[in-house]
Amino acid sequence: MKRSICFLMAVVILGLAAQSAVSAKMGLRGGLGTDISGGLALGVNGSYHIDMGFYTTELGVSLYHANNAYDSTSGAHTYTETTGLTILGGLVNLLVNYRPNNPFFVAGSGLGMINLTWKETSATDTSLGTLLPGGGSEQSTDALVAGSVLNLGFGYLFDNGLDLRFEAPIILVFSAPGNAAAVVPTFTLTGGMAF
Repeated sequence: MKRSICFLMAVVILGLAAQSAVSAKMGLRGGLGTDISGGLALGVNGSYHIDMGFYTTELGVSLYHANNAYDSTSGAHTYTETTGLTILGGLVNLLVNYRPNNPFFVAGSGLGMINLTWKETSATDTSLGTLLPGGGSEQSTDALVAGSVLNLGFGYLFDNGLDLRFEAPIILVFSAPGNAAAVVPTFTLTGGMAF
C-alpha cells in the first residue's frame, strides 16, 4: 500500500515536470472536518494548482486541529474523556473537470503526521491507573504517528474562483497506538479560492 501511494505521487510529480505549458495558481481554503465519532475539527490548507487541461493538479499542505470532550456514566462512576488531535499532511489531488460553473471530482493521496493526546478521568473510580489527589484516577496516552492518506470527493467551482468541496480522506496509520484504529475514515467540508 505504501509503495502504491509513493508510486502514484511520483507519477504525478513526473507528469508535472514533463508539461511544457501550464498555468499555475496559489490557493487557500478553510473548513470543518469530522470522523465517524462525530468530533469536530477546524482546518486550513495552502495549495499550488497546476492547470493541465482536462484536470488540475493540486499540491497542498493541510493542518487540522480538534479538542473534544465526552462525559459518560457506567454504574456508580462518571467519566470524562478528552481527546486532542492535530493532523499535518501533504496531499496531491487531481481535480477532474475543474472549470468555472462546473461540478468536479477530487482524487488524491498523501502523507501525514498525527499528534494524539487522550485522557480519561473519574472522580470516583480508582481503577483507571494514576490516582488523583482528592480521589479518583486517570489514564492517558500521548502519541505521534505517521500515516498515508487516500482522498476522494467532489466539489463545485464558481465563476468567481470560489470552490466548495466535500471530501472523504481515509487515513491509514502506520503504527496505531494502543487499541486505536489503523484505518480512520474522515469527512471534510471546505471552501477555498485559487489566485
